[in-house]
Amino acid sequence: MHARSWSVLQSGEGDVRDLRPPARSGRVVIKVDPARSKSARMAMGTQLIEAGGLIPVHLHEQQDEILFVLSGRGTAVIEGERIPVDAGATLFVPEGVWHGVENTGHEVLHLLWVITPPGLEAMFRDISVPPGAPGTPMSQEEFVALARRHGMRLRQAEG
Repeated sequence: MHARSWSVLQSGEGDVRDLRPPARSGRVVIKVDPARSKSARMAMGTQLIEAGGLIPVHLHEQQDEILFVLSGRGTAVIEGERIPVDAGATLFVPEGVWHGVENTGHEVLHLLWVITPPGLEAMFRDISVPPGAPGTPMSQEEFVALARRHGMRLRQAEG
């Protein structure tokens, strides 16, 4: 008999991670990735961004990403263009495109992300801790270096 290749995760299930400062994008739950689900082709999870928080403007050197707004409202920043987004909005960001998301609302912004090929989830693990664990802040230089190691470039680090 084959090992089970599929999974069903309920709300809140998955690898729950709290991002360490200077990251300002809250909690990530990794749902599908090579480590948990044996998916070699994609990774998927959710992200909570508190009011005033953000995903900094960045690009992925070798990955396409889809962001879906589950709830809340914010502003997508794509190639310098600022676009209001709210529940139901879908962002498709191919590799090499500068993008970020700001929570400009008063409620939590809840995103679902899908990335292919996988790799973003490994970066999330490097810049986070499990809930309740002490989250030692990273220096900006450490954050930029960790992102770079995972094929992500940060706009402010580009000069």
